[in-house]
Formats: sequence, C-alpha cells, structure tokens
Amino acid sequence: MVDLAISGALEGTEQLLEWLITYDVGCQLLVNMLARWREWDLPPSLIPIIERLQVLLPQLHMLAHKETCQREYALCYKAGTGHSNGELVETLWAEHNMVGLSTREMNEGARLDALNDFFNSWNW
Repeated sequence: MVDLAISGALEGTEQLLEWLITYDVGCQLLVNMLARWREWDLPPSLIPIIERLQVLLPQLHMLAHKETCQREYALCYKAGTGHSNGELVETLWAEHNMVGLSTREMNEGARLDALNDFFNSWNW
C-alpha cells in the first residue's frame, strides 16, 4: 500500500532533480521496491524516479533501528536536508485524534464536512 501512496505522491514530479522521503521503516521499504513496482503494475513512467528515490528514517524512529540503518538512513548525514527531523506529520496526530472524538457519532456527510474543515484549517 505504501508503494501505491508513493506513486500518487510522485506523479507530476518528473521535473525535479532529486526525490527524498522519510518513512518509519524506510530501510525495509527499499528492499525489492522495484520488483513490487513492476509486479503491481504501478506507473512505469515513474520507475526512473523510483530508481533514484532516497528514503531516509525520521529522527524519532531512528533509535528503533540497527546501528547500520541509523548511519545509512540518517537525515543528519544527508546533504540538503538541513535540520529537518522528518516527523512533521506525526506532530499533528494528537490534535487529529481529538477531532475523531467529536466526529465519530456524526453521519457521513456531516463528518466529512467537519473533517474537511478541520484539515483545511491545519493546511492553511
């Protein structure tokens, strides 16, 4: 499923010079990624991007990995990443979980509207 999400995120980015993502188990994601890509018939036009894609580990998840992974997939050793920690999405989860409490008993339309309003305010 992550490969499908990555394919959606990478569509339209062919003009970029580099591609870098962070993922909790990025070291495992890369294993056989091209084989899965071809097997699942994901867009073949993105294969050159996948071949050059760099996947690194977010800093908060780093210590759960082996020392070799910590060295090879660390953001702090990658030129151009600045002081990023790769965890931006995770910092919002506490607030996002709270909106679930207030929308779980709504009907589908009301819940969708409430969630759209909530996430649009975060994106603003």
